[in-house]
Amino acid sequence: MKKIICIGECGLDIIFKDRRPVGSVPGGRIVNAAAMLARYGMPVIMASEIASDPVGDIVANYLVPAGVDMTSVDRYTEGNTPVQIYTTRTDGTTAVTRYENYPDECFDIVWPRIDEGDIVVFGGFYALDARMRPRMTQLLAHAAERKAVMVYLPGFPTDREPRITRVMPAILENLEYANLVITRSRDMTAIFGTEQGDACYHNHIDFYCRSLVNIDTACHRISYYSGKEVTDTSIPAETCATLLWNAGAVAGAVAALYACDIKPDDLDTPPEDLRCKVITGAAKSAQQAAETITEEWQKSH
Repeated sequence: MKKIICIGECGLDIIFKDRRPVGSVPGGRIVNAAAMLARYGMPVIMASEIASDPVGDIVANYLVPAGVDMTSVDRYTEGNTPVQIYTTRTDGTTAVTRYENYPDECFDIVWPRIDEGDIVVFGGFYALDARMRPRMTQLLAHAAERKAVMVYLPGFPTDREPRITRVMPAILENLEYANLVITRSRDMTAIFGTEQGDACYHNHIDFYCRSLVNIDTACHRISYYSGKEVTDTSIPAETCATLLWNAGAVAGAVAALYACDIKPDDLDTPPEDLRCKVITGAAKSAQQAAETITEEWQKSH
């Protein structure tokens, strides 16, 4: 049976307001998209690592009830699950303080079985970290050889690596693996120096990957670029203000690929109906994720 393999960091985000913690949520688009996809009834395998500590238990207890297969998650004992603290500066911007203690042996996981037509979602700093890449690239190369559909999510907090030149070779290598790239405008600015989706696609992405979905928070739009074609749809402004909507958009795009039963080559020249299904699914899932928000601290991320 076709399945979705999500490769990404499992950590915990703790949100502070007025110098007090107001809530926490497992961090990252990939881990949250994995939980959403599993709740949609799709077979999802998480390929990652979580420490055998109380924070790790919180993350695991988020994924397991959702229905995510955890057999490819390494519960390591020498280290701690990453934690990121989000606080608000006096100028209204967000400051991120990260605490991590990974063991020397990283990404020592049991590989999931990957078959033709499976969907592999990977990205973030987890796909760039020099400690992770030797083992992760072996898995990515294996997935590509098995003709899985590869979905890459570039982007990471600039505090993790302020000099983009250090990680650009890894980003370009990831783009070569990808059949579909899903970006946010802020990622394109940080990596490629432009927030314009068409310019980013034609100048930086198209050479490596023919399909780009860009999520533009400022313009409240999701756009699909392929060759000379562009298809887009709008999303409500209030949706863009919530905590989990980006993960929802990723989950919706991946769910559309899953439902269409596509092969990697189908994304080289995707027809208009496929492009529409992907961005419509992304917008719908983003809105559904936003509608699940009940806490005030989750509504103004």
